[in-house]
Order: sequence, then structure tokens, then C-alpha cells
Amino acid sequence: MKHLDRHDLHRALATRGWWRLRPVAGPVGTTALRAMTGANIVLAMVVLAGHPELAPAAAFGGMTAVHGRFEPYPVRARLLVAIGAGLVFCVALGSFASAAGWGPVPVTVLVALVAATAKLLTDAIRSGPPGGLIFVFAVATTSVLQVSWSQAGLQIGVAAVAAVVAWLVAHAGWLFSRAKHEKTTAWREGLRAAFRLPSDELPRAVKVGGGVLIAGLLAYVLGLGHPYWTMIAAAAVLQSTHLQHTVHRTVQRVLGTIAGVVVGGLLLAADLPTAAKLGVIVLALLCGEFTVVRNYAVAMIFVTPLTLLLGSLLSQGSALGAASDRLIDTALGAAIGLVAAIIRPGRGFHLVPVT
Repeated sequence: MKHLDRHDLHRALATRGWWRLRPVAGPVGTTALRAMTGANIVLAMVVLAGHPELAPAAAFGGMTAVHGRFEPYPVRARLLVAIGAGLVFCVALGSFASAAGWGPVPVTVLVALVAATAKLLTDAIRSGPPGGLIFVFAVATTSVLQVSWSQAGLQIGVAAVAAVVAWLVAHAGWLFSRAKHEKTTAWREGLRAAFRLPSDELPRAVKVGGGVLIAGLLAYVLGLGHPYWTMIAAAAVLQSTHLQHTVHRTVQRVLGTIAGVVVGGLLLAADLPTAAKLGVIVLALLCGEFTVVRNYAVAMIFVTPLTLLLGSLLSQGSALGAASDRLIDTALGAAIGLVAAIIRPGRGFHLVPVT
């Protein structure tokens, strides 16, 4: 493992590339529309039917559609089955933890374990962006929603339906595809390599789990408004595979969140009707999907208002309070994630090699 000297640190902290819009070879517009549609159908149905409490479960099941953006249909079919099942399972874990009345420490440990496992498995099968992040988002969010056992079961059912709908939307063009006989990818060897020592994936997974655990515990100790946002932010910056990418992702997430908090705060202050909020959420997801493959900071400008508006469907708190909580929690989580990325226990600072 390479230790971090002054030259390495300067290179990792260089601002070059923070604002660059990366070129993308794939059909970004098509994938963004597909993700927006698949992710929002069930979400819109439950909200318009007068059940906003089911919106998070519907959203997380629907997030199946944001994975496998540019994969050929046979690969995407199998990948999204695994992703969808994993997201529903995470909704179930979070719902059960909430219904059982788990306290902050057990919930934080649960989220950290999910973060580590999701990182390990998504790296092993090369699932691509957003990696293990949405799994952390799903279990962390649903674990803080107060539900009964029956409501937990309903949330799981809604998430499952949303995942199925997202899968169908993601494959709507398969019938018209000329490439009918594409070969799938092999997962078996990737999974074997991930669990075989020495392994590149295992240390990264442990680092993600540790960073999320510390972020969550510190957020609770400090009495922050939304500790799960801190855990999600830590997991987000730790999806990278080398330090320079982690630094860029950290800065981009924080700066994008600052801009997004301003937009989201204004939208919350406007006290939009539910239908209008839903429309903004749908549009924000489309814009986020369209930009995330080009620049993470720009994507966060849309993702942050989306998250704030989705939360406002469940509670009518202070717009300024929710916006400021989002900024503080995200900055703390991102900072902890960055520290976790550059510190190796017993050996100080190091550069994680590119894989």
C-alpha cells in the first residue's frame, strides 16, 4: 500500500476536474427518461391516492430503475433483479427495525453493516453507479419512520411492487431491440475474488462500514436533526476506488448540496401543494439522472431538493430547519467519509490504488 506524501496529497486535492462536465458515450437522455419513469410510477400513485407515508418505500423500490443505465438488456435483466430484491430487503430491514423500536445505536450498526455488504457485493458484480449507495439510503431512511408491524408489511409490499414496475420499464425497449442474443456477464468469479484473501473489495467494504458507523454515532452524539443523512453522505463519498476521486466526490457533494439546499429551501418555503411537489420530484430525478454521469456536483443540485421535498410529504416542519439540517449533516458525513478514505489503521495516510 502506497503511503501518502506531500506530492500525492497535492495531487489528490487538486481542484482540476471538480467542475468539468465529463463526456458520455451512452444515450444519457434515454436512460434518464427510463429512470425517471420507472422510479416514479408507483411513487406518484401512492401519493396521489392519499398515502404519502408510503412514498419512501415506493421511491426506494423504484430506484431499481436508476441502475444498469448502459448495460445490454440480458445483463440489465439479471442485474436489476438482484438490485430490486436487495432494495426491497433493505426496506424490510429498516421497517422491521422501526416497528421493533430499535434505538439509535442498533440502527446505526444495522446501516453500517448494510453499507459494507452493499459495497462488497456491488463491487464484486461490477454493478456500476450508484453502487451500494441506494441500499444505504433505503435502510437508513425507513428505519427512522415510525411504523407498526402491519405498516411495515405494507411498506415492503409497496417497495416490491415499485421494484417490479421499475424492472418492466427498464426493459420496455427489449422487444424492439435487434440484439436478441447478447451474452450475459459472469458474476461467479467476481464474487469468489471478493471473498478470497487477499481481496481488494473486502478492505473497501470494511472502510465503508466503519465510516458510516462513525458518522452515524457522531451525528447522534451531537444531536443532529437527521443523523441518517450523515450516514448516507459518508457512504456516498466512500463509493470511490481511489483518493483523488474521493476528494472530488466529497467536495462536489458538499458544494452541490449547498446550492441544492438553497433551491430546496425556497421550494419548501413556497408551501407547494402535494401534486406540485410530486411534479418537482419527478423533474428533479430526471435532471439528476441526466447530470450525474457528467458531474456529481451538478446532480446534487437536483437531488437535494428532491430529498427535501420527499421528506416534506411526511412532515410539515420548518423549511429553514430541514434545509440547514441537510447541509450540516451532509458536510459532516462527507468529511468523515473522506477521513476514512485516507486513514489506514496503524499506518496513517495512504492512497487507495485505482482498481
